[in-house]
Amino acid sequence: MSDASSRLLVQPEAWLDADPNPRTRRALDQLNYQPELLTSHFGYKLSFGTAGLRAERGIGPARMNRVSVRVTARAIGGYLERRGLTKSGIVIGYDARPDSDLYALDSARLLTALGVRCWLIDGPVPTPVVVWHQTRLSASGAIVVTGSHNPSSDSGYKVYGPDQTQIRPPIDQEIESLMLFDSLPSEKDLAEPHEVSILDAQDAISTYVGAVITQPASFEATKRELEWVYTPLCGVGGAALEAACSQANIPLPVRVDSQFTPDGSFPGLPFPNPEEAGVLNQAFQTADEKKIELILANDPDADRLAVAVKTNDGWNQLSGDELGLLLCDYQINTTTGHDRLTASSVVSSEAIAALCVVHDVEHVRTLTGFKWIMEPAVSQPKKNWIFGYEEALGYSVNRAVLDKDGISAAIKFLQMMERLSARDIGPLDRLDEIAHEIGLFVSHQESGHFESDVIEASLNALRESPPKQINGSRILSTIDWLQKPPPHTANLIEFRSEGGIRVAIRPSGTEPKVKIYLEKSVSRPVGDLKALRLSCSEELKSSGETVISWFK
Repeated sequence: MSDASSRLLVQPEAWLDADPNPRTRRALDQLNYQPELLTSHFGYKLSFGTAGLRAERGIGPARMNRVSVRVTARAIGGYLERRGLTKSGIVIGYDARPDSDLYALDSARLLTALGVRCWLIDGPVPTPVVVWHQTRLSASGAIVVTGSHNPSSDSGYKVYGPDQTQIRPPIDQEIESLMLFDSLPSEKDLAEPHEVSILDAQDAISTYVGAVITQPASFEATKRELEWVYTPLCGVGGAALEAACSQANIPLPVRVDSQFTPDGSFPGLPFPNPEEAGVLNQAFQTADEKKIELILANDPDADRLAVAVKTNDGWNQLSGDELGLLLCDYQINTTTGHDRLTASSVVSSEAIAALCVVHDVEHVRTLTGFKWIMEPAVSQPKKNWIFGYEEALGYSVNRAVLDKDGISAAIKFLQMMERLSARDIGPLDRLDEIAHEIGLFVSHQESGHFESDVIEASLNALRESPPKQINGSRILSTIDWLQKPPPHTANLIEFRSEGGIRVAIRPSGTEPKVKIYLEKSVSRPVGDLKALRLSCSEELKSSGETVISWFK
């Protein structure tokens, strides 16, 4: 125990004194005689990743818990005080996971005690609702306590800065430097609950919907009323999505009843991420029973959107890139002007860049994560921001919410469906049309689990001696994002081959895994597009296996 203690960021007994959780003593007793496990809980602190703090709930500074949250809130208060931003305040919201309400209230009470004005939304709400209220109240920051689409054992903490986007360097680094565990906040450091300003959750949703959801443009009446199935995956999106439909005069969905009520234990959904295989099975079953051919899903904090359509071959879940292309196409075709602005992450498809070129719309490629995707919108406020996306099902369709928003994106998609229905075509037909307009882009992802030192060594080797070909196709160019100027530096390598394949490789920010993004482009597709897509997919899968072999 003494040897382990010397390697700890904070001593467990000090933690026990500060932790209000009555289960902490028992959990600590289970760690006392397991030095490696004790170090994994107390040997380091959480750090801000692509989308904030995210970790399993448990004891110690390396886990999500009330003490870690209080230390983080104190650091945020210190940052706001340094910048003279305490009076303009901070908005706090939370999801439906266990203890999210406690984390949010603790944050609000601690910040209030530090002299920071706080508005706490008093019930679970979608992340974009909180982000929009920061704008409405002209607040200096926002906190959303959410584990997003992580497993039910995890919780998380998203932080938004003075520009109303997720914090980027150097703000995240400054807050992390203030997350000190040498002294731990206790109850006496918190204001009384009644001192915190409260926003009613239902009112928060209603005002958000009224501000960000607009009526659809008039067009030829559709041949039949839109029918669709919806699931919030036991998350918090249901009420907001249905209110948004009413606002936009869109028919309400058929619910997946077993997944409509918020439930942070996610029964039957061990990994409530709509990208994962099997997660939409209950939605497929509901749609099949009702003979409905369209499904929409939000992730648990409703900032992401997934879509599936029924075809003669069964259910086809659109990839994040396909959905992004459709939404960007719709936004371009329903807006005007030479000052329009779009953005996407570097690991997403380049199809929308090609689409924007055809329509004379400015497009910016950014680092991964919406904190970077929204940066062009805030750095160019005079431009007409119409769209931003990342391949992981995140979409921005208006400037009102400076983050991805699965609710407003769903409404845009449904409005697009009504427009396509008036032409008697569906979204897959429109993708074929776009392919003939700008070229065919097919994307694919691979990943491999390796030890962190293996990943680092392999990436360094690729930098020092880049491959000359991939599956017989000569590599024409290499881009190393570590060579980009700060703050746009990233541990990412891109290769492009003469066969039209682009490969982007980066390590995961949350686990020992390398992530590989592949794309094949065909400038002038001819013949059967379905067969061509299949051929491209097979080529990309083979190329992905080759890239994985570089790490073995």
